[in-house]
Amino acid sequence: MWRALNFFFIGLCCINFLFAQAKKKVACIGDSVTKGFGLSNEDSYPSQLQELLGSAFEVGNFGRNGATLLANGHNPYLKSKELQDALGFQPDIVIIALGLNDTDPRNWPNYQIDFQKDYQQLLNLFRTQNPKTAFYICIMSPIFCGHPRFLSGTRDWFQQIQQKIREVAASNKVTLVDNHQILSSRIDLFDDYIHPSAEGAQLIAQQLAQYIKPNHIPLQIAETYNSHMVLQRDRVNKIKGRASSGEIIKLYFKDQEWKGQADVLGNWEIELPAQKAGGPFDIRVSTGTEEVYLKDILFGDVYLASGQSNMAFPMKDAKDAQQLIEKLKNNKYIRLYHNQVITETTNQAWDTNSLNQINKLQYFHGKWELPSVQSLANFSAIALAFGADIQSEMNIPIGLVQLAVGGSNTESWISRSDLEKDNLLASYIHTWRRSDFIQDFCRTRAAENLKNSSVKNQRHPYDPSYNFEAGVRKWLDHQFKAVLWYQGESNAHNKELHELLFPKLIQSWRGAFQQELPFYFVQLSSINRPSWPAFRESQNKLASILPKTYMVVSSDLGHPQDVHPKDKIPIGIRLSNLVKKHSYHLRNQADAPQLQKLTQRDKNTWVLDFRNCKQFQTKNGEEIKGFQVMDTEGNVSAVQQIKVKKSTLEISLPEGSQRIYYAYEPYTNANLENEDSVPVSTFSIDLKNTSN
Repeated sequence: MWRALNFFFIGLCCINFLFAQAKKKVACIGDSVTKGFGLSNEDSYPSQLQELLGSAFEVGNFGRNGATLLANGHNPYLKSKELQDALGFQPDIVIIALGLNDTDPRNWPNYQIDFQKDYQQLLNLFRTQNPKTAFYICIMSPIFCGHPRFLSGTRDWFQQIQQKIREVAASNKVTLVDNHQILSSRIDLFDDYIHPSAEGAQLIAQQLAQYIKPNHIPLQIAETYNSHMVLQRDRVNKIKGRASSGEIIKLYFKDQEWKGQADVLGNWEIELPAQKAGGPFDIRVSTGTEEVYLKDILFGDVYLASGQSNMAFPMKDAKDAQQLIEKLKNNKYIRLYHNQVITETTNQAWDTNSLNQINKLQYFHGKWELPSVQSLANFSAIALAFGADIQSEMNIPIGLVQLAVGGSNTESWISRSDLEKDNLLASYIHTWRRSDFIQDFCRTRAAENLKNSSVKNQRHPYDPSYNFEAGVRKWLDHQFKAVLWYQGESNAHNKELHELLFPKLIQSWRGAFQQELPFYFVQLSSINRPSWPAFRESQNKLASILPKTYMVVSSDLGHPQDVHPKDKIPIGIRLSNLVKKHSYHLRNQADAPQLQKLTQRDKNTWVLDFRNCKQFQTKNGEEIKGFQVMDTEGNVSAVQQIKVKKSTLEISLPEGSQRIYYAYEPYTNANLENEDSVPVSTFSIDLKNTSN
C-alpha cells in the first residue's frame, strides 16, 4: 500500500512539473513604465498582464528604471542585470518597451546612429537562446508637453525614435504594438507627463493580452454608423466595427458582397464604392453566425456643424422656429446626428461618475435620427436652417452632424499632436486651468465643474484637445461635404492668439480627416463686450487669407446683452447661400462686400471701393449707420456725410483724420449691405499712410 501511495505522489509531482514546464513564459523588457514607477508591484502592467493571461502563462517583469535602449546611453539596458535575469528566464515571448529615456539630450543627439544596431543586438540575444522566441515590439507610450525636457528636444527626438522602432519591427517581421495611441488622449493618467497610473498600466496590459490571447468580441458596428444615416455621395465610404480577432466579415449592399477581416485587436473596416445621391438602401453585416442590419441608408451631402453654444443653440429657442419645425418634421431626406453631452458646462460641480466618464472620453453620445418634432426642437437651429435650404435647393439627401459644446475654446477642438508641435501652445496647454492664454470664463467655469475631482490632469471640454479627442476623432473615417463652424466667444479676449489657433484648427482637421474640407464659419455677432469689434475684424481678415474658408456676417443680428441672440434662422440661410456659391458653384452673390481700394479725392473726401457688391443699400432704406472716424487726438465720432455710388462710398472727413471704422462699436447698428442683403463686415482702415 505504501509503495502504491509513493508511486501516486511521485506521479502527482511529475504531472505538476510537466504543467509548470508547459507554461508559456512572457518576459517584459523595458524602462520605468514597465517596472511600474510610482505603482505598487500588483499595479505594474506585467502584473496586470499576468492576471489577464491566467495560469497558462508566467509573466516576468524585467523593467529597469531610467533604462535606455542605446548601448552608449546613460543607463543602457544592454548592460543591465535585468537583461541577464530576462535571458535566464528563458522566455517564449518577449515584450520590449524601450526608447523613452533615449529622448534625453545625453543620449539621442550623441548616439542616435546606433539605435537600430543596438535594438537588433537585444533581439539577437534572445534569438540565439531560442530561435522561436515571439517578439512584441512596442511603440512608446506618450511623453506629454508638461514634461520638463519636452521642448528642449524630447518632442522631436520622440518622433524620430518612434519611426526607428517601426523600422526595427518591420525589418524583423515581428509584431508592432502601439502603446502610444491607447494612451495619447489620456493625460489624466499621467501625473508627471511620462509615467502612467495603474489605470494606464491596465490599458497597456489589456492591449498586450489581446495580442497574446485574443478574446471573443460580439459583432458590432461603430457608434457613428446606424440606421437612417446619410453617407457622403460620390466618395468611397468606410463601414467600421469590431468582431473577434481574425473573423471574416461580409457586408451585403445592393445585391453585392464585400469582405473584410478583423485584426488581432478585433477592429475591421470595409470600403463601399462611391455612390450617387439616392436611397433608401439597407446594409447587412455578417460573420456567418452573427448579423447586424443597417436600414434606411441615404447617400447625399453630409455636413459637420461644430463650435460652441451659438452653434448648439436649439431650434426650439430660436425666433420663428415653429414654422420651420412643422415644415421639416416629415422630410425624410434630412437626417440628424446630435452628439449630445453627458453633462452641460453650466455653473455647477459635476459628480464623480461624470468626471470619470469625461476622463475616459465618454462625453458625447448619439445616433442618426429622422426628423421629428422632438429631434428638430433640440437640434442646432443654424444647422437645421442651413440643411433645410440646401436640401430644398439641391434636391438631394442631407446629413447634419451636430458636434458643439457651450463655452468651448478653440484649443479644445485641435488635436494634441498639432498643439504640441507649436512652441507657444505647448508651453501652456498642460497648465490651461491657470494660464492667462485661456479666457477667464473657461478657467472659472471649469474650476466649478471640476470641484469634486482630485485628479491632477482631470479632463474637461475646455481642456485643450479634449473635444477633438472625445468627439471629432469618432468621425475621422466619415466623409463630409464641408464644416459649418461658429465659435470664438471663448477666445475673443486674445485675437492675436486666435489668429494662430484658427488656422491651426483648420489645418488640424483637414489633416486628420485627410480631406481638403471647406470651412464655412460665422463671424461673432454684436454685443456690449469691448473686445468683440477687433475680434470680428480679425475674423474677417482670416477669411480673406485662409484657403477654402468663407465667413458669414452676423453682427446685424446681435443683442446688446444676450450672447445667444435668437435670430438664428437667417444665419443658417446665409451659410447656405455661401455653400451654394462655393461648393455647389451656383451663380449667387453670398460673400460679404469687402473693401478693396481706398483713395483720397481731395483733402476732405475719401472714396472706398468694394468688391462683392453691385449696388449698396441699407436695411429698410434708412441712412447709412455705423461709420466712425478717429482724429489726431484719438477722439472717435460718427461720420455724417456719406454718398453711395453703386459699389463705392464717398466719405467726407475732417482734415487730419487718422482712421475710419465701420461696425466697430461692440453692439453695432451698422446697416450697410449689398443688393442681395449681405451685410458689410466690421473693418477699419488707416488713413495716415494712404497715397493720394
